[in-house]
Amino acid sequence: MFRFFGKFGFFRMLKMGPLVLSLAAFAAMPTFAEEGNETEKVAENPSDATPQTASEDSSEGSNPFSWAFDNIMQPIFNAAIWPVSQPLHYAFDNGVFETFQNLITFGERRNIFIYPVFNFKPGSSTLVGFCYRHRGMLLDRDYFVFGTNFYANGDLYFDTRYSKHGILGLPMYVGTRFALDLNRDAQFTRPGSWTPYVQPDSSYKIDGNVGFPLNSSGTLSMRFNFGFRYVDASVPNIAEDDIYIGDDFRIQDRGLYQKHYQYPVGMQFTFDNLDFPYAPSRGFRAILSGNYNFVDTYTGVRYSDLGLDGDYEGDVLKDGGLNHDYISGEFVLQRYFYLGKAQQYVMSASEGRKNRRFYTDFSWNEAARVLSPENMRENLLERRVIALQYRLVSIFEMEEGGAPYNAYPTLNARYPLRGYGGFLMAKNLMGLSAEYRWPVDRYVDGVIFDEYALYSDEINEWSFDQFLNSWGFGVRVRKPDMFFFRLQFAFHGLQGVKMVMTVAPEFR
Repeated sequence: MFRFFGKFGFFRMLKMGPLVLSLAAFAAMPTFAEEGNETEKVAENPSDATPQTASEDSSEGSNPFSWAFDNIMQPIFNAAIWPVSQPLHYAFDNGVFETFQNLITFGERRNIFIYPVFNFKPGSSTLVGFCYRHRGMLLDRDYFVFGTNFYANGDLYFDTRYSKHGILGLPMYVGTRFALDLNRDAQFTRPGSWTPYVQPDSSYKIDGNVGFPLNSSGTLSMRFNFGFRYVDASVPNIAEDDIYIGDDFRIQDRGLYQKHYQYPVGMQFTFDNLDFPYAPSRGFRAILSGNYNFVDTYTGVRYSDLGLDGDYEGDVLKDGGLNHDYISGEFVLQRYFYLGKAQQYVMSASEGRKNRRFYTDFSWNEAARVLSPENMRENLLERRVIALQYRLVSIFEMEEGGAPYNAYPTLNARYPLRGYGGFLMAKNLMGLSAEYRWPVDRYVDGVIFDEYALYSDEINEWSFDQFLNSWGFGVRVRKPDMFFFRLQFAFHGLQGVKMVMTVAPEFR
């Protein structure tokens, strides 16, 4: 059971204070449009729609907290992100993004997208590369992606995938992916430890999946996945003190510095009634997934490679003999609250679901419908969104102590815990994230976030001794039908700031 009241447990609970207060504050704010109100959808003809005006908002000014938030807290938030949002505002006003778009999009339908990828950081993590995306490359409603990164130390990452929707006229899709990672600076950590160990890795994987909706509206869907993974971990060419050797994480049982094969097979259920594909403002998303991972015998390392002295038969480190198979599971629940004045933000729920997977126009022309020019500000700028996410990731070993080192879920900036640049592995990770998003520009949203995470060896035992928190702010650059990128600064304690810049949307 939860051990909330251990030594100084009450004071550890106070760490949750910022999140509790923020959620209470958000709950006190009036919500002007609730999801699921079918009577408030925009008519097919924009002239037929009757937008809500400020005079119709009878609740405005009736809540003292709302007045204080709008006139005190909101200006503080705007000032916090000003150094980031102002250059983006200037870029949009002066056509910088439109010019860049014309340089990287091709084809008659502007359905080919080629752009550079780079990450400039000290050390070997510096990289340059490119990405090629092509909608409708071979068949109608297919999608091809090819990308590669070249690192400062000569490492290489290669990734390509292809998917096709509407197989044989049926509402289903198939996809496949191949990825190769040649990383001589790869690292691992023992579960519950923050100490990294270098372990060069030259791995590749091939994945396939088949998905289809379970209801007519498409809000409920199922996906089956299968794959093949070859892990080629090696002994680093460094001092012996940097090689991990210990009985609590045995090399022969965990596959450290060895080669092995994995064969994951699983399925995923998804419920998603979010209103927009790339800028959701209301609704739910729930994901439940599980995989059974078949793991082969570990091979390919010698005692002499590890620097161990002694007389060993054949000088070959043999597999420990445990069953290395494991089950991995994940549950994600997201909830979006819309606090804007406009009754409808650009697209209806059905339009959003229809375009979620099949968007093919990269022209960047405004694809969204607006009610009328005089109401453009109300519908595009007068919006606020509370985004919440709960995530639980766990693994179960078929034989205790036998799962490979890479079976464990990892706690890092992608979990998300954006204030942590390092990583930590554990059998069970549980996290809660809260974001407040508000409009800065037509294409730019400001973000204030607060995140918490717990990690544990047992699914039924959680303790605030293993409790982490990060918070921060930044911007999200997006259109209702397309997500560009997000740039955010995250903090944890007094240990510095981390910058997160990625094209992955929605808590990724």
